[in-house]
Order: sequence, then structure tokens, then C-alpha cells
Amino acid sequence: MRREAGFTLIELVMVIVIASVLGLGVVTFIRHGVQGYVDTAERQQLAMAGTSAAEKISRQLRDALPNSIRIGSGGRCIEFIPVLAGSEYLSIPVTAAASSFEAVTGARTSVVVGRVVVYPISVSALYAPSNPGAMTTVNGTLPVGTGQVTVTLGAAHQFTLESPTRRFYLVDTPRAYCQVGSVLYRYSGYGFNATATLPPTGGTRTRVLDQLVANSVTFDYLPATLVRNAVVNLGFQLTDGGETFNLQQQAVVRNVP
Repeated sequence: MRREAGFTLIELVMVIVIASVLGLGVVTFIRHGVQGYVDTAERQQLAMAGTSAAEKISRQLRDALPNSIRIGSGGRCIEFIPVLAGSEYLSIPVTAAASSFEAVTGARTSVVVGRVVVYPISVSALYAPSNPGAMTTVNGTLPVGTGQVTVTLGAAHQFTLESPTRRFYLVDTPRAYCQVGSVLYRYSGYGFNATATLPPTGGTRTRVLDQLVANSVTFDYLPATLVRNAVVNLGFQLTDGGETFNLQQQAVVRNVP
């Protein structure tokens, strides 16, 4: 009689068990590889978002008007006055009010309009403009031109002090960055407030960064001294899908009175 070959039940069970173990190992290997890729992508996304936001804030703080930085809301808000342009004056009205003064400028190709500031050494005077005062209560105009030009003011103004370096600035209205919940917002167009109200009310609020850990944004301001410029330290923590990213950055305020 011809002998027939085949599998026994025990052999079949052993093959199934071995194949299952191998399959589980392959799936686990693939899952860990895919999860590692996803985690890396999430960390990179958090890092890119955080770094981009921090660099944007730092660039604006570097060009802020000297002595215009205010910290509020337990260090989660920072307010400053942005500089639009600056140059050197030949003479300014310090003994009597005038509606214009002479200045020197480079080859400027566009007109700049903003509040005129001379020797900003008091933060309270900057956020409560007065006449006489370091900042005009109305806008001034820096015209196009090369060499000597005339800066015109919207109304006669008297400045309180001369700048040791004969420097003047044209500035915009204040701006602020504040954390509210898990979001970092940029505030603008709300005007000058003698008392720091942060986050500001009114104006425009724009979302800059989300997915922040609650109360993780910190702003710290070190005023300028005779040996260094003013420094702002900022930091925050982002979170997404169990991944966290911590960032610390320092911005040097390059302008001086």
C-alpha cells in the first residue's frame, strides 16, 4: 500500500505558534519605528514653532525704544514701543515749543510718520506723553532726503532734555506679547496707557503661538547699565501629544538714549 505524508495536529499547532511569535516581533519592530518617527516629527514641529515665535519676538525687542519695556501679569506679558526710524538732529526746541527742527539723515527713500522721541530715560514719561516731554503728543514726519532735512511736527512741542548723542527716534504705538491660557498673543493698536494694563484692552489681538503649557511663558527685563545694553530673557514650554519642548532665549535691546 502507498504511504501518505502529512502534518500532525501537534506540528500544525507548533507552526502556528512560531509564525505568531515571528509576526508579533515584526509588528512590534515596525510599530516602534513608526512611533519613533512620529515622536521625532512632533518634536521637530514644536521646536520649529517655538523657535520661530521666539526669534520674531526677539527681533522686535532688539529694535525697541530704549527704556520702553514693561513687564506685567506675573512675567507672562511684555510691552514695548517699536522704533520706526532714527537719526541725529542739529537742533531741537528745548527752551520753547516749535513745530519743526533740523536733522541729518541718510539716503531715505520713504517718508516715516510717528511720534518723535528725544532722550527717553523715563518709562513713565514715555507711556504718558506730555508737552513739554521726551515724546511728542502728536506725530512727526521725517521726509525723504539726503543730508540735512526738516522734521515737521503735527503741533508745536517742547522737549525736556537734549540727547548727549543728539539722537532722536520716530516710534509707533506700543505693542505687547502676553500668554492667555495656552496661547501667546500679540497686541497692537491699543494706544498709550500711563498705568501698565497687561494684557491690554482694545486694539488688535493676533495669535502667535499655541499649545503652551499653562503659565510657562516668562519675560525678565534687565535695564541697561553703563557697561551693557538692556537685556530681555524669555522662555516658554510647548506640549503636544505627550511631547514637550522647552525654549530659553535672550534678546539685547540695541538702541540707546
